[in-house]
Amino acid sequence: MNSKAQAKPKRHKKRKSRTQVSSDSDSDYSIAKSPSPPRISPSNLSKLDRPSEKSTEHKTIISKQHEIDAAFTKFYMQQATTEFAEDLDKLRQASDFKDDALPILIEALQQGTGMWDAEERRRVVLAGKEGG
Repeated sequence: MNSKAQAKPKRHKKRKSRTQVSSDSDSDYSIAKSPSPPRISPSNLSKLDRPSEKSTEHKTIISKQHEIDAAFTKFYMQQATTEFAEDLDKLRQASDFKDDALPILIEALQQGTGMWDAEERRRVVLAGKEGG
């Protein structure tokens, strides 16, 4: 047999365990300090007291979006009840239909508005205003 094949493998130096902490680190990683919060000075305080133009614009956009959503829901419900009038009458005349089921039916119909994204709802409402 070959003597090299029978020779023991070389021993390597033991490495430090990964959980062991050493004081001299060769790591390239460093912990970044988080930036300190901005200081509030009297001159900045006056800016905080009054609403900015951007926040006012944002509130206006949100209120307009709510108006559009409400108008779309009203339009959608009118269309749905007109389209499904016969089916809705059959449901209401059914022997097992109770008065407390009406809010559930309305909620189920209103869930159909979720299929439409904000831009589509806006277009439908604006088209309705222009046409009518």
